Amino acid sequence: MKRGWVLFLLILVCAGCALGPQTSNRMEGEGYILEVAEDRVLVLEEPFANQSWTDIMGDYDGEAIWLNTRISNLKPGQKIRYTIKGGINESYPSQADAKVIQVLEE
Repeated sequence: MKRGWVLFLLILVCAGCALGPQTSNRMEGEGYILEVAEDRVLVLEEPFANQSWTDIMGDYDGEAIWLNTRISNLKPGQKIRYTIKGGINESYPSQADAKVIQVLEE
């Protein structure tokens, strides 16, 4: 009986490790573009005019995500709504592939 519990706990731990903290179920969101780089944009919860991630990263504690996209007309300051394709890498800022990016009118 004791071996059964040990096996159960081992399976439970392994299953938890396989799921891991690397991905999230958050598949959509809204935010403001802070930076535009080649094939990706950095999106934050609030706008920061004329600043870069390097300028604010020490003080900023909200959500931040790099979205990989091939959309070329995106600009810093735009408010967007996005949908994620696949999982989200839980680094900070998070990283993901954008399925849809919609520019919102302010």
